[in-house]
Amino acid sequence: MQIRSLETLVRIAQVQSFSRAAELLNMTLPALSMQMKTLETDLRAALFDRSTRPPQLTPLGRRVADQARRVLAEQDRLTELCASDDGLNGRFNIGIIQTASVRILPRFLADVARTAPGADFRFSSGLSETLGAMVHSGQLDAAIITRAAPDLRGLTYDVIATEPMFIATPLHHADSSLNDLARSLPFIHFTPASGIGKLISRALDHFPAEPQGIVILDSVEASVESVKYGLGYTILPLPDLERYGEGQLHIRRHGDRPMSRDIALITRATAANDTWRGHLLGRLRAAI
Repeated sequence: MQIRSLETLVRIAQVQSFSRAAELLNMTLPALSMQMKTLETDLRAALFDRSTRPPQLTPLGRRVADQARRVLAEQDRLTELCASDDGLNGRFNIGIIQTASVRILPRFLADVARTAPGADFRFSSGLSETLGAMVHSGQLDAAIITRAAPDLRGLTYDVIATEPMFIATPLHHADSSLNDLARSLPFIHFTPASGIGKLISRALDHFPAEPQGIVILDSVEASVESVKYGLGYTILPLPDLERYGEGQLHIRRHGDRPMSRDIALITRATAANDTWRGHLLGRLRAAI
């Protein structure tokens, strides 16, 4: 029997869904199903009723899941007992928005592999609002988000970095006013439900003219590529425009209304989290 299998069982009990649990654990559905069948074999017990779709925990399965939750809690306590003074020891489940992962994760992971070998980091991606709710409910230890919505009670918000946001246009529209752009090109809008997307929507409310059309894309890279090919104009954080723009687009401020986004670390405001929050924040700030 493996601890990983118990973690999976507990997550299934939490969300009442094989497919949702697989998504949260970054597993394929067949792999998760096989893991649970192996656990049933190891325990010589039927934990799930597979006559229904989706499979449901049996009464014994629910009892085993409750006990597994206690086993995992005891494992965490053992990890805490063995923690060293640097505060980063144990298993950390961290959410991160995709727009921050490309800049933060490579340097961060290289750093903690050297400075915090006792820490195991498991990352999952999602929208800022979703990740915030998962931290609030305890499904994640922390999350790296765009701070756009009102803060949730009971959470601590620490800014990792503040990034300016700029307008990007095709090179041949470098001298076009916002009114001209609105008449001649659609606006390339990154996912409106995301943290960045909400900031972009607020900025558009202050534009002098409404764009003739809006194209919604869920990829920052695709948004920038579309601008490079003259298909529209957009607003994005400057580091993304510089990374993907490769000098092939025109970047400008929006008059006297500077725009920016805060990338923030959110955690639950508890004494237990205080032991490692500052150490994690320092590593993240050094990585961006």
